[in-house]
Amino acid sequence: MNDKFLNRLIKTRDFKNSLYRVLKHNFLYNSNKIEGSTFTTEALALLIDKNIVEGKHTLDDVQETVNSSYVFDTVIDTLGQDISHSFLKNLHSSLFFNTTLHSRGFSGIYKTIPNMILGTDIKLAQPFEVEPLLDELLEWYSSIDNVTLESISEFHYRFERIHPFQDGNGRIGRFLMLKQMLENNLPLKIVSWDNEDLYRSSLASSKIGDYSPIFAYINNLEDFKEIYREFWV
Repeated sequence: MNDKFLNRLIKTRDFKNSLYRVLKHNFLYNSNKIEGSTFTTEALALLIDKNIVEGKHTLDDVQETVNSSYVFDTVIDTLGQDISHSFLKNLHSSLFFNTTLHSRGFSGIYKTIPNMILGTDIKLAQPFEVEPLLDELLEWYSSIDNVTLESISEFHYRFERIHPFQDGNGRIGRFLMLKQMLENNLPLKIVSWDNEDLYRSSLASSKIGDYSPIFAYINNLEDFKEIYREFWV
């Protein structure tokens, strides 16, 4: 993980208008908006930088947005740490702390009720299948000698198909992609809310053994590193 971009990213963590803050803002804005967050870029910046809530939002949206900022920091702090059941549950618990999902007892635990991805006919894992399928996925990923965007795309599809949590699987899955790309010094692709239909359709048209649709989607996204190259090269 000793690469120039990552070193600059970590060094600028405590500075406003820095590479770290720009990546954090860009990632959180897009990932949260895909899930229905009503925060604009300006309102998100006020919340993250000054703890000011501007505009009309549900309490869950405010809390989840605040939580997602802490989860982003956790992802950076744990770069190089293996993805495990406890790691996944900790991210999920942190993301939904003090939300409705938390009050219902679904935060930080795997799903107990079958769920689905709206707008798709993807057959998701049943609750009793979650742990063994995750074991298989994590063992496969840890065995890869050279992680590529293609293998990350496969991981993302398989994770989303398991859909291990009652809610929040898309956000957790995208946090994992961020972690994997940073750890392996790869182009940094951020799923954008303004083409979320293409993102969802690429997941829906992929299947076990053929991950080309989701890989093509991720591979065609702009590289954050290239867009902000002047700030770290």
